Parts: sequence; structure tokens; C-alpha cells
Amino acid sequence: MDICFYDNREIQLNEKGNVLLDRIYCLDFHAFNEVTWERLGHAYAALPHYILKENQCPTWFGEEGISSNYLYASVEPSGLQIVGELTPEQWDTWQHKFHDQLGKYTFPFFEC
Repeated sequence: MDICFYDNREIQLNEKGNVLLDRIYCLDFHAFNEVTWERLGHAYAALPHYILKENQCPTWFGEEGISSNYLYASVEPSGLQIVGELTPEQWDTWQHKFHDQLGKYTFPFFEC
């Protein structure tokens, strides 16, 4: 399964050697239904270092402004925005598992 995404800024290393990222996965949320939302929630929970907080954006590793390493997802008109700062190893592992999780289900995407 091809997973359509683009980066809002080039993924780069900061002075600490961490990856700074701002990626959009082109999920078509207008075509989501109750089952699709539930599947996305299952995919989130299966990812490394998931932090469950009610009524907040899905978060992994830590929280922005509090933790040195963090990742969060936000539903936007352009798709699913993933923003964070992680070690290169954390990012590589997380994104591979995320792609695996998205591939387990059928999610509506639009062309990036």
C-alpha cells in the first residue's frame, strides 16, 4: 500500500542530533466513518510510546514543551499532521510501525 504524505519542512537534525519533523499524511477525513475512526485509534495505540490522555491530541514519547522527545498527531483539513522532535532511531522505528498500522486497514487517502 502506498501511503501518501508530504513534509511541511525538510526533516533535519537539530543541535542535539534530534530529528525535527512536520509531516502530513493525506488521509481524507471527510470520507471517514465511525469504523474508520476506531481503526485509526487502534493504530495509534499500537505505536511505540503511546500516551493516552482523554480529549487531547494523540501523543507519543512525551509532550511538546515538557519533554525533549515528543510526537503528536493532529487532524487537519490537509490530512493527519505529525509533529515532533525525536532521535533518528525513534523516528525511524515509529514511522515504519505507523506505516505498518495504516497498511492493516483501508483508510481513505486523497492525492498529495
